[in-house]
Amino acid sequence: MFLVNLSEAIVDITAAFRDRYFWTALGWQDIRTRYRRSALGPLWITISTAVTVAAMGPLYGALFARSPGEFIPHLALGLIFWAFMSGSINEFCDAFSGSTHYLKQVKLPLTIFVLRVIYRQFIILGHNILIYPVVMVLLGKSVNLNIFWAIPGLLLVSVNLLWIGLVVAIFCTRYRDMHPVVGSVMSLMFFITPIVWQVDQLPPGRAHLADLNPLTILLELMRQPILGGVPAPMYWAVAAIAAVAGSVFAVALLARFRHRVAYWL
Repeated sequence: MFLVNLSEAIVDITAAFRDRYFWTALGWQDIRTRYRRSALGPLWITISTAVTVAAMGPLYGALFARSPGEFIPHLALGLIFWAFMSGSINEFCDAFSGSTHYLKQVKLPLTIFVLRVIYRQFIILGHNILIYPVVMVLLGKSVNLNIFWAIPGLLLVSVNLLWIGLVVAIFCTRYRDMHPVVGSVMSLMFFITPIVWQVDQLPPGRAHLADLNPLTILLELMRQPILGGVPAPMYWAVAAIAAVAGSVFAVALLARFRHRVAYWL
């Protein structure tokens, strides 16, 4: 019986990727609906992020005795990519419960609604990343060929977000109390992830503690190449192992509970 369910779960995922027009259309419609009658649309999020960088950059740079050219790009990319990851994880909680009208009337792959969230966050990321070229011009920063490492980094992060999304969506649909728990955990993770602070600020011998945070690894896979560096091989290995192990767990969970989701809504 489990093998049958496992086969159906795999079909669910592959069918969702084949129906990419559906989840991209849903994600784009979500953005349009959220910012209907707004003159700037999702650019309001970009403006908010830019103001945060402009306010926090000089202040925290001075508090930490860091030069603006070193600290502000670190902070800007940290906030941009953190918004992408945390926004995705928080919205995964409503991936199924927010699509009740679809799931109760039409038989659709559940993975579609997780991809819908990721695509929606990619649109917002596309707007927010426009902040960084402005930071580069103002601070006289440049990029090198290492920036191309950001492409596989972003791909690896997306794979991890996909399996996290399936797991979080299933648990939050079954246990509605999980939504505020996830929000609280992500708020806590913001402070223990090197976004506002830098790893080399930790006391000697403690820098490795930052690497125990998996979100630090995912963040640095996207940020370091744009800053001109190359993520450590350990980061690639840990993210790849997490992607494989997490995907196996997510598929098994989907196989076990896929038929129950509609009854939990």
